[in-house]
Amino acid sequence: MAKTVEIKIPDDIEYRVIGDLFGLLIASAGLLAGEMVRLRSFDYWLNDIVPLLLLIFIGLRMYRNFLSTMNAYQGVTPPAAVLRDRNIKEVLKSEPAVVAQIASKTGYTAEQVVAEVAKRIEAQKADALKKNKSHT
Repeated sequence: MAKTVEIKIPDDIEYRVIGDLFGLLIASAGLLAGEMVRLRSFDYWLNDIVPLLLLIFIGLRMYRNFLSTMNAYQGVTPPAAVLRDRNIKEVLKSEPAVVAQIASKTGYTAEQVVAEVAKRIEAQKADALKKNKSHT
């Protein structure tokens, strides 16, 4: 009979790894601001014992949480939404795409431009005459 091993992993394991990364950043900043770096000698390690211990503790904790996270997601199948998206992408890749084309811009000849301008001027004159007749 095969034995199954059940590992209990908290729901917020990803946030713990991210939190540990920030903790390492803060502990490293404390170590860089310490006397060992300022005086450039390992002889003063006892003065920087707190940042050193924090760095070691948070580093080990982050390593443990990272391994737990990787083990948790090793045998997990992706959710149905991810599988559906993969199928949609495969269907879209297999269909040929129809590209819409914009009609080419038609160029106007000089005679056409002059004719259109003349029509607009005549229309404006007619509107002006109508307005003058209605005001008098």
